[in-house]
Amino acid sequence: MAYVSGAPTGTGDGCFLCVAAGGGDDQSLVVDRGPLAYILMNRFPYTSGHLMAVPVRHTAGLLGLTPDEGAAIFVATQRAIRALADALHPDGFNIGVNQGSAAGASAEHVHVHVVPRWAGDTNFMPVLGDVKVLPQDLEATAVTLRDAFARLGPL
Repeated sequence: MAYVSGAPTGTGDGCFLCVAAGGGDDQSLVVDRGPLAYILMNRFPYTSGHLMAVPVRHTAGLLGLTPDEGAAIFVATQRAIRALADALHPDGFNIGVNQGSAAGASAEHVHVHVVPRWAGDTNFMPVLGDVKVLPQDLEATAVTLRDAFARLGPL
């Protein structure tokens, strides 16, 4: 968990989201990709199917995004919801951005969390307290979600 405890450089050097954007270590968790944004499974998910919509370009916060990047992140978030609804049939979603360490951000590369929820799984506050419900492993979920994203067409 070096990326959590490491000090951000502001350039994206050592950023696990930049590594994934560039085709690095987390490729097995990338489930959808476009020119300005991509969708990555969370390596430490709150629930099965926990996704992150991420801009390709490293920027710490929402205000650092260009209008096109902001639109791409919103479209990627919508695609994540559509794919999750198609593949996993959740009853609802928690969607949010943790910007800055005081808000719980573990990376200084802005991203939108899309957390699928099922009736009776747990409420959101215990989820923030590290309660996790994972009835399926990451790789199996990734295969299922890639199929759902493929049915949506390109990002």
